[in-house]
Amino acid sequence: MNSKRIQNFWLATQDQKLRSQLRAALTSQGLTPLDIKPEQLFPSAAGPAGVAPEPRSVLLLDLAAEAIAPYRAAEAIRLVRALPWRPRVLAIAGTERSVWANQAAWAKGLSGDTLLPRPANSVTAFLALLLKELELGEADVRRLDTHLRVMLNAGEDKAPEAMVRHLTGGSAQDLAAALLAGGNVADRRYHLKKYPECMVGEDAVGWMCKRYDVSREDAVRLGEALLRTGHLHHVVKEQPFADAEFFYRVATQGRFDAIPLDAATAFLRGAKGLVADRAWHGVNFPQCMVGSASVDALAAQFRLTRAEATVLGQSLLDLGLLRHVADEHPFVDANLFYELQPEPQVAAAVAGIRS
Repeated sequence: MNSKRIQNFWLATQDQKLRSQLRAALTSQGLTPLDIKPEQLFPSAAGPAGVAPEPRSVLLLDLAAEAIAPYRAAEAIRLVRALPWRPRVLAIAGTERSVWANQAAWAKGLSGDTLLPRPANSVTAFLALLLKELELGEADVRRLDTHLRVMLNAGEDKAPEAMVRHLTGGSAQDLAAALLAGGNVADRRYHLKKYPECMVGEDAVGWMCKRYDVSREDAVRLGEALLRTGHLHHVVKEQPFADAEFFYRVATQGRFDAIPLDAATAFLRGAKGLVADRAWHGVNFPQCMVGSASVDALAAQFRLTRAEATVLGQSLLDLGLLRHVADEHPFVDANLFYELQPEPQVAAAVAGIRS
């Protein structure tokens, strides 16, 4: 497909905020956004939707669970790429967390295009990547900011990456790396339970205050930004970032995101004794694995820290390759049960679809 002959951009999402951000971003660059309901794209809809957009269209597909249910990410992408009008499909991450390199590579192998970050982190970064992927040139940032302020009554100042850059002069990745090297990571205990490789929230706040000459309130904002981008998490993912005696782990890019997701799932599936029938309070859960044991296995196999192994597991869950047995928890280094999902055999089905 010749991207320079793109006719329209179809927006498939149920998230009104996301829709508004996409419309502002595309309109600012002279591109035409059109809405399409996600249920009009999938065969689970009640009969043919009768939608027949023009060829040479781009479909921006929101991978949030509510937009693609009952399908998982891979199956949703396969289905929309097989539509009669053969759109070029660019998927948008289903969460606000940063898109890691292995997630982008997974999407590239599936559809031929990268996985786009959710604009909530940075509309500017989203637009720049979109235009680069479609070979449409550089983004006009001034026009984008004008459209954001006029259409959404907001600029980029509230985006995590922009806020981190404003307070520290660097990126969220830079902040995470500096925080990790700050000497606050250690094994800790709470109520006789050991929590390896973590830092205390109030210690991290104090360190950021000194390092970046910011107030404790701004340091908490920095920690919250790292949590939103996915670089930081509470050890059992039950607390926001706080200037308190809560335990957190930090992960930086370059190691966990270098592990191909199919290699991670293949390893988990084949690791001896990891996947087994289990029971909890009299309820049976067939062929599942324990979160903490999975972190142990991933960390040992790929030489990762516990923070990195947890982020890798969360990446699998974000893309529907892994799920909590009751769909009630993120991926946690704890005694929670998860099951691997069978990955659809999509490569052959989508081969040659894109012109």
